[in-house]
Amino acid sequence: MKRLVAWLPVLLLVACGGSRQPEGPAILVYASEDDPAGLQQLLGDFTDDTGIPVMFEWGDSGDNADRLIEKSGRPADVLITDNAVDIWRAAEEGALRPITSEALAAVDPHLRDPDRYWVALQRRFIVIAVSPAAMFQSSGGYDDLGAASYNGQLCLSSVENSVNRALIAMLIEDLGLKPAERLVRAWIMNLPQPPFDTEEQLLAAVESGACKYGVVSDVLIPSGAVRTVGPVPLYADISAIGVGRHAAQPDKAQRLVDWILREHPPEGLAEWNGRNIGLVGARDEDVRKLAERVGYR
Repeated sequence: MKRLVAWLPVLLLVACGGSRQPEGPAILVYASEDDPAGLQQLLGDFTDDTGIPVMFEWGDSGDNADRLIEKSGRPADVLITDNAVDIWRAAEEGALRPITSEALAAVDPHLRDPDRYWVALQRRFIVIAVSPAAMFQSSGGYDDLGAASYNGQLCLSSVENSVNRALIAMLIEDLGLKPAERLVRAWIMNLPQPPFDTEEQLLAAVESGACKYGVVSDVLIPSGAVRTVGPVPLYADISAIGVGRHAAQPDKAQRLVDWILREHPPEGLAEWNGRNIGLVGARDEDVRKLAERVGYR
């Protein structure tokens, strides 16, 4: 998605509908600017229930993780990323502390760090969108999109969109590096035009019939003419949350994560390949090098 705003601190003191009035210092959350409204509502409910206020600093997900890793800004109590790679990097670089919530055990093990440093907030399945103008109204899977019959039919969004890197990372893990590279190269050869900047632009082209097939996040699919195919295994990307290692208010931060896991646990994975989603982060450098070799921008 396109980034819309720069850093914007916002103090959330929403308690109008709850019995608890905000009190004490606010939890500082580094949050991705891609979905501010959803987070404001979610953590507004947390403030209503607990009386603990929340202060957001909105920004690019990767920049947020870098600030936490490099300790270049105010120490965040909580990091929320819009993809698996950034939360994985923060954990790998020692910028997070383990989550203490007992509710973590109830989360699908594929959606949480084995060492408890992060957990998914939301999962987004990576599906094939099919235009009403497509000749074939079903597609077998991600690998079929490299076939000659899809030449001029397939469109993609930029590899900078985390959903595409998550897909390629899991293909590398399941198929091996060279077979995955051959497949992605075949996708690129089938494109009638360069990748779109955003998934929204890609979906609009599929809906209009300008593109017959596209690879997108299922949460963006509009109701209507565009139908989807969910390959097996069905891969995914996530938004995720972790507690900052240098949190000024670690106990309140842990309460926030615990509240989310109990009140709004992430949905599990269906038709999954059985691998932890953290592999998307571990494979990201391989993905970027592969994309460069095949000319996927």
